[in-house]
Amino acid sequence: MAKGTHLEQDGALVVAKVQADKMTHQDAVELTDSLTEKLRFDGATRFVLNLEKVEFLSSACLGTLVNFLQDLEHVHGRIALANCQNDVAFLFKVTRLDSAFLMYDELDDACKAMKA
Repeated sequence: MAKGTHLEQDGALVVAKVQADKMTHQDAVELTDSLTEKLRFDGATRFVLNLEKVEFLSSACLGTLVNFLQDLEHVHGRIALANCQNDVAFLFKVTRLDSAFLMYDELDDACKAMKA
């Protein structure tokens, strides 16, 4: 798993709290590998990535996250991003991925939406 990332599972919902200020492609691969394990073996179908501490997300991370999103679509799963810093939110907006990923300003709002 990506260094400093903490996963919490509540039923079908997994919350990943990313603690690093920079997220590299390797970090994203390790994170999505961990989430895929939760999807395959632990019955998780709803995911929230809390990116509150992430100030920089490499563009290579986007491809990794999109691949995970596509895997989720096969099981009617969903993913949301919470607490994105301005630069991270801008990256999703400029690539138009803000329309593919549900984005929330607050972790609680994202978790409530994923449980609904």
